[in-house]
Amino acid sequence: MNSKTLRIIALILFGACALSSCGGGSSGSPSVSFSASSLAFGDEEQGSTSEPLLLTLTNSGTAPLTITGIVASANFAETNNCTTLAAGASCAINVTLAPDTTGSLKGTVTFTDNAVGSPQTVSLSGTAVTPSTLTGVCVGGVPGQGQGGCAVLDWADGGCVAGQPAATPAVVDVCPNQPYILDTSTQCDLPGTRLKGSCVATSAVVSCSVQGQQCGGTDSTPCCSGFTCTTGTGGSFCQPTAGSGASGVRSSLDPGLADRLR
Repeated sequence: MNSKTLRIIALILFGACALSSCGGGSSGSPSVSFSASSLAFGDEEQGSTSEPLLLTLTNSGTAPLTITGIVASANFAETNNCTTLAAGASCAINVTLAPDTTGSLKGTVTFTDNAVGSPQTVSLSGTAVTPSTLTGVCVGGVPGQGQGGCAVLDWADGGCVAGQPAATPAVVDVCPNQPYILDTSTQCDLPGTRLKGSCVATSAVVSCSVQGQQCGGTDSTPCCSGFTCTTGTGGSFCQPTAGSGASGVRSSLDPGLADRLR
């Protein structure tokens, strides 16, 4: 076989390798895509942890994606099952709001991997509220007495320990034109009567969940205003109430009601 023939064979083999990426050449590259570019939580009490919001990461590239780090910023937390993803594969990241302060909070989940653009981030937001507690006072109405058919009785009561967390604080009109913030899950004795009352709470603000967060369980927080707990495949989740844009999650009372409570 002469040298000219050998050169032709070598050129053919080189071209075949270039097309098939033999000898260690790249056969593609990984790429990262997320199910959402941001996650927005509802109200969460300081010192507690919200129901999780699900974020899905997909390798939309053509080569394996190696994830070396997933980190949530302060006041947020995450758990995941992400390691190395084949092309087209996905993994789940459960993100929670876990505030150690109060107020409007913003943060990110940061992903470090071998894809172009690493590190990638997903924006996070939520509101941390001061936990509602009991004031030590028991309040109830006595039918047939006073203006409007009832009289408000409020005494210190051993069943309402001041500072104890309020489970279900809500604004309640125990008498006409006289709203109180009461923990409706409590029951206390009104001294001098056979009647039962409820413990006064410091605020009506409680943790609440938004679309995509679980609800209905004994340990679950209620859905925020504009959302309804809906049962479907895989469990019960907060979903927008019919006819509601669910765009505003309130973290405080209406100004008019707040004025009435002063």
